[in-house]
Amino acid sequence: MQQYPTIFEEQTAHGHAIFPCAVYQIDSIPEHTEKIYCHWHHELELLLIHEGTSFLHIDNQIHSISTGDVAFIPSNAVHMVIGESNSVFRFTAVVFHPDFIKSFGNDAVMEKYLNPLFKWQFACPYVLQNSPACQKLILHIASLYQEKKSGYELFIKMNLLEICALFYHYAEPFQIHKPKCNDYQTELAKKMMLYLQQHYDEKITLSEMATHFHISKGHLCRFFKEMTNMSPFDYLNYFRITKSTRLLHDTNLSISTIAGQTGFNNISYYNRTFRKYMHMTPGAYRKDVMVSPNEKDEKN
Repeated sequence: MQQYPTIFEEQTAHGHAIFPCAVYQIDSIPEHTEKIYCHWHHELELLLIHEGTSFLHIDNQIHSISTGDVAFIPSNAVHMVIGESNSVFRFTAVVFHPDFIKSFGNDAVMEKYLNPLFKWQFACPYVLQNSPACQKLILHIASLYQEKKSGYELFIKMNLLEICALFYHYAEPFQIHKPKCNDYQTELAKKMMLYLQQHYDEKITLSEMATHFHISKGHLCRFFKEMTNMSPFDYLNYFRITKSTRLLHDTNLSISTIAGQTGFNNISYYNRTFRKYMHMTPGAYRKDVMVSPNEKDEKN
């Protein structure tokens, strides 16, 4: 399985305009405590945990997730997964845009079931434990996506709708359960993360960021830490490193050039930060990802 930490980067196009759905088989890097880094996106996301135990942080809530569990992540929900260092965490992720399963018009299905689900307007659990039916559907989606036989898009859409029905089965319809203050906090956290993502290749100071959001530096740091479990600059550096791993993988640019393009003006600081998050040097990472799986097996 691939081990690219950028696979959940929110700018990634999941599928395409006429089939906005993608399936990923992920084997997280064991040394990292961040099994999925803190982010959000407009798509819905389903996680089927194959191996390991971690904690899903989502919109100020924490849920234990382990082998066999299925997690449903609504649109625009700030989320991350944290586990122990040197622990295995394997999962399948199905990421799809709400438009993919919407009705053409606002019919009874949209009004009574899908719209409340998209807006998370009922007391539905984020995590289903011991749901063989849901597990089976996600495994079927993954198989259909990989094989891409005739009609696979139709069957994937059918399976996704059935999964929504399973989650709805556990819900109490139309009972809004998120306080308005949480909505405000979530939106502010998204804006802060988006600000850092949009300016990752520039010099960013805490004072400038605090001025931009009209709050004190201390309040900004405390709030960001509470919402993401990371400081603003830890998040920024982690985002910069994920950007640099893609450049190391996809280009022949020198390491010093990549460091500069991803916001690191000091190559030594870039190397130290890269090692902190990736537990290897940029050169070693580039050499490792350029080796095919067969070559790795032969070396081992």
